Amino acid sequence: MKDFTLVAAKYNITPEQVKDLKWAMANTWGEICYDYLDLFGSERAAIKAHGSEAAMISESTIDADRIKMYSDTDLTWFYEIPAGISRLKLGEEAWNCRW
Repeated sequence: MKDFTLVAAKYNITPEQVKDLKWAMANTWGEICYDYLDLFGSERAAIKAHGSEAAMISESTIDADRIKMYSDTDLTWFYEIPAGISRLKLGEEAWNCRW
């Protein structure tokens, strides 16, 4: 499990921004997880479809801007990162950081 500072350095953002992203993802996941997992029939099936828990949560919370709908964390910076950087990959790495 990575540290917030390592992910921050990799993406040229601050450790606080990585923490904010993970917090927003956790809040959003808490709101949507039951409905999302129900689509797949089980948590195991959902994780298998995405390849990992982090990929599942990153896609389900970041895709379709769900973190904007379910979290009050200011993520303006997240939507301004350069086009060559995958927001989903950043989300996966943020999710895998230890608190």
